[in-house]
Amino acid sequence: MYIINSLNILNLFVMAKREAKVLIIGASGRVGSHVVKELRKDSTGVSVRLSTTRNDLLEKWKTEGNEAVILDLDRPETFSAALTGVDRVFLLTGYTSDMLRQSKMLVDAAEDAGVSHIVHLGVFTSRRDRIPHFIWHDLIETYIETSGISWTHLHPNVISDTTLVVDPPITEVGSFSIFFGEAKQGWVFASDIAEVAAAVLREGPQKHGGANYFLSTEVLTGPEVANILSKATGKDIKCNVQGPEALKAYIEQIPSVPVKAYMESALITMELAKSGKMEAQTVVKDDVMTVLGRPGLTMEQWAKQNLI
Repeated sequence: MYIINSLNILNLFVMAKREAKVLIIGASGRVGSHVVKELRKDSTGVSVRLSTTRNDLLEKWKTEGNEAVILDLDRPETFSAALTGVDRVFLLTGYTSDMLRQSKMLVDAAEDAGVSHIVHLGVFTSRRDRIPHFIWHDLIETYIETSGISWTHLHPNVISDTTLVVDPPITEVGSFSIFFGEAKQGWVFASDIAEVAAAVLREGPQKHGGANYFLSTEVLTGPEVANILSKATGKDIKCNVQGPEALKAYIEQIPSVPVKAYMESALITMELAKSGKMEAQTVVKDDVMTVLGRPGLTMEQWAKQNLI
């Protein structure tokens, strides 16, 4: 159980009579941009505020008629203005160990601003994983839960787009690479994550407060993914099966300490996956169905929609 402070209780009553203001952090990113797209399709009961660290993108969004603000998770002085009048926050952080510091400060600022609901994008955690960035997300979620703000945590498994959405497209290149050998992994698409997030943000804490939604649509090896994509598109798409060691030289050259720490954690994930030690993540758990009333996209469905 969590304790809701008096300011947030007041906000819940006020929101029942007006549109809820939703702040999208990471609005230009892989998942965040999909969330924005989904809320543009259906913004029933909410108004949307986009955030960015870039002045040029800020001006572009405003010119297009969007409400937009500067919010830089490394600059707490940008938090107050970005959160003023906000009821619900979609919180995601970058791929860096600074996520701990960033998230704590953002949650504190959200509490001060009277935010009533945080929708956090985490990982497919078992809460017992020996992976640094999984543990960081666990700690962030625990902090959110003790803040007095209503919360919903989204737990995506491997986001397929990070491997399959490339430029030029894999149908032109004819291949994609994975770094966990021929081990099975759970997969989900960014569009499904975003549609779930948009629904939660629209429908709010009265329906989704205190919920953990796990998003893992299929469990497949890299070569199995390649076979599915090849059959769906009629093109020969191969999987370049590599091990985690293929990334070590790249990681060693990363100059940023927080980014390097995150990538070292990702390397641990791949090592554990390759050795078959991620049993908690090699499962189907499709809360796309729970939230949206339909199953998550399969590899075959996604390929037919996006690669043909």
